Amino acid sequence: MGVAVSKYATTTDAQLAAHGHRARVLALIGDRYHNADYIRLHLKRLFAEATTEFEYTVNYEWFTGDGAASLLADRSLLCIFRDGLNFPSGYIGPEAYSHYILNLMEDPPDPERQSWVTDSFASAVEEFVNDGGSLFCFHNTLSIACFSETFRRVVAGAYDGHPPERNWRVLPTRSDHRLLSGVEEFVITDEQHFPLYDGPPENILLRGVNTDGLGFTSDSGLPSTCDSVVAWAHEYGRGRVVVCTIGHNLDALWKPSALRFQINALKWLLER
Repeated sequence: MGVAVSKYATTTDAQLAAHGHRARVLALIGDRYHNADYIRLHLKRLFAEATTEFEYTVNYEWFTGDGAASLLADRSLLCIFRDGLNFPSGYIGPEAYSHYILNLMEDPPDPERQSWVTDSFASAVEEFVNDGGSLFCFHNTLSIACFSETFRRVVAGAYDGHPPERNWRVLPTRSDHRLLSGVEEFVITDEQHFPLYDGPPENILLRGVNTDGLGFTSDSGLPSTCDSVVAWAHEYGRGRVVVCTIGHNLDALWKPSALRFQINALKWLLER
């Protein structure tokens, strides 16, 4: 399921079972646009800061059938840091974005794309959270909600596009929430996601604003704006959910206030 990288990142599921141990936290990471290596490095640091061990996998296939429920059994927290897409016929370029290679070749092919997201996966996640588990959605995970109304209901939002990486400011929305303890306003160079947010305003914890006043028209065609919802937290059934859209690079993830928010979120999520 993963690679032994530290005291806080354990080994494969079979090896853990052989030792009679199973980590409380499972992370599903990595996709075409987000290399699993930088995500693993980030999670290694994050969970070390939180003194919590975790397991991770890049194998989304394990979640597509009936396997999701068994993978989540006895867990406290599911972290997802990947989108809802797969590309069965492959794609061109290590950077994966077609516009990176437009000047290198004519008419780059548009790769076949599908979604790996299934009803059984979404239902397993909903049941897991409803029964008291926690869910931490990093960066582009809201893409999954574009393929599942069930998952969107749990996370209270969906992906709706982003401009290229550029400078923008992250603003805490309130001073009385424990997830914002020690979190101050900061500037990052990152993809500023403009998600569709379905929840109440009081659950929003971080907002974003482009420092140059540059707007963005989202994929659904909403009017151009330079303001975005960055992070929120809520309870769902007996469980808890945190969504934070920061995360296309380590520099953004490791800004002191960004890291502090994530550590606070982990502690809150793991209380259940």
